[in-house]
Amino acid sequence: MTGINDLPSLVIATLIFLAIPGPGTIKLFTSMAETNGGPKAGFWATLGLMAGDAVWMVLALSGVAALAATYPRAFDVLRYVGAAYLAWIGFTLIRHARETLGEGKVISASNRGPWQWFSEAMLVTLSNPKTIGFYVAFFPLFIDQATFDGVATYARIMAVVLALVFSYCMWLVVAAQMAKRVFARFPGAGAWLKRLAGVALIGFSVKFALQK
Repeated sequence: MTGINDLPSLVIATLIFLAIPGPGTIKLFTSMAETNGGPKAGFWATLGLMAGDAVWMVLALSGVAALAATYPRAFDVLRYVGAAYLAWIGFTLIRHARETLGEGKVISASNRGPWQWFSEAMLVTLSNPKTIGFYVAFFPLFIDQATFDGVATYARIMAVVLALVFSYCMWLVVAAQMAKRVFARFPGAGAWLKRLAGVALIGFSVKFALQK
């Protein structure tokens, strides 16, 4: 592909990165676990994750990384805000684990819809400013200087990455839907899984707040 050096390696590297569990994966699953969630919530959460990734990729390619190096405190503020948001989601999952999985009184999730699933997933991705550093280091590895044609090459790489993100998340949606049928038979196990997801998100929030 014009401008891209070793497309198969780009695909493999992206899939390996996606396979590492992170807050985005947890958010995708917890959106689906809502009382009115399911595949629809998974789809909109996936679009939100992709939107967040697209923002970081554009910022990485537009030279914002250099600005961040000059004014690191600005990104520190963003990191702290994102960490607080992840912690809030984690505490919410722990607090409402039984209700959101249908063991007790159902919380008011019926008013939630595509916009909530999309925006929250996007914020989860945007809450990790270190992602921009990943893309700054990631993109140059796959640029063919001989056929590089500027913005068009970057657009092709972004298209490949986002297509892989969408495909991988859709696979997760199918897997989660199958697992949800099992948890419907064992609601207690589902509640504990929700609590573990909450603890994981709190852990990520601490990591993001402390990392330099």
